[in-house]
Amino acid sequence: MVGLLTKAAQHGHAGDGATAQRMIPAVRRKIMASQKLIDDFCIFRDHCRIVRRKYNTYNHLFFSGVDELLNKTAPVFFTEIAEIMLRDWLLQVCKIMDPPTKKVKGITYETLSIELLKTRLSEENLLTDQIKKLSSKILAYGDLIKPARNKIIAHFDRDSAVSGIVLGDHDEKLLSDFLANLQQYCDEVGRAIGVNPLDFSASRCKGDVLDLIRVLRKYFKDA
Repeated sequence: MVGLLTKAAQHGHAGDGATAQRMIPAVRRKIMASQKLIDDFCIFRDHCRIVRRKYNTYNHLFFSGVDELLNKTAPVFFTEIAEIMLRDWLLQVCKIMDPPTKKVKGITYETLSIELLKTRLSEENLLTDQIKKLSSKILAYGDLIKPARNKIIAHFDRDSAVSGIVLGDHDEKLLSDFLANLQQYCDEVGRAIGVNPLDFSASRCKGDVLDLIRVLRKYFKDA
């Protein structure tokens, strides 16, 4: 997803919800996290799992050496799919970077985000230094990609459109670090509130993108 809104053109072209779990036996202190915090975190973590799954799908389609196969199949279609996936991924990631609350017509709403969880954890005396550190790293990545969301995807900024400037571009390491930090953040918060860690780095399942690639390979082999 590096290059965000430019990679698609360059390449000519893409579980179940997490629920509160039992406390970790290794936790030696009594954890008194509220049920609201646990519920909010599990919904948040499930969103992070979806973010990772979407990244995995995109990576398998456009960065695993199957460009020729996609171009043989439907190059215009896969170009559009790549752009749709990139834009959606940016939006889903930016959601977790939002402020803890927003006000609409005088009514304040909470947003399930890093900042909201940070506030809740602090209020319940469960905010650790490691969670603070990971939160800062994740939010720093958000600062890199928010301009693309704000000026190209969610809105149509004239100056950005006229100049053709690329927003949100960054290198592979920053992307890799973000994904690793997101996984570690979810694990650390889970431990802090008494919810077992959940590894969502892999997202293989029946009927996924790898099955699509397998079918396309078989088709062109038999054709």
